[in-house]
Amino acid sequence: MDGLQYWKFKQYLVSEVTLEVVKNLIERRTKEKRFEQLVLKWSLSLFVVLFFSLIYIYFYKLPAFGTMFLMNRNVIGYLTQDKLLLTLCIIGIFSIVQMIHYKKKHTKAENEYEELRIATIERGEELWEKPVPWKLRHEVFDWLKREHDVNLYHK
Repeated sequence: MDGLQYWKFKQYLVSEVTLEVVKNLIERRTKEKRFEQLVLKWSLSLFVVLFFSLIYIYFYKLPAFGTMFLMNRNVIGYLTQDKLLLTLCIIGIFSIVQMIHYKKKHTKAENEYEELRIATIERGEELWEKPVPWKLRHEVFDWLKREHDVNLYHK
């Protein structure tokens, strides 16, 4: 949280505990979004690799495959002899592994964020204990929703 926002929170007479909870919410939301983007990136790379692999097989391997299949039936050996196709398969497997890895991290980060968000909503009266911050909490909620996509209005 930058200095200007810290100063603005201090204007609302927000306690240090509330400020720390807001910082944690922002950090966890940012972490969740980062992992979501990584999952999307690796899914897209897997799609691109599969697309180019199928195009390559269809236009370059399949025409020669028809005559080769009648002579010998070693299909896997025929396809793995090609270095480009083998490289595309390795990249595809790596993309799948990375996508699964980041999906698990995204799920974990999402659960941590949701737990903290729900705990913050449930402990709202404790965090906004003074009358002035309680009246101005909607401005903090609006800022969190607008700037960081953190919704504290409802579960």
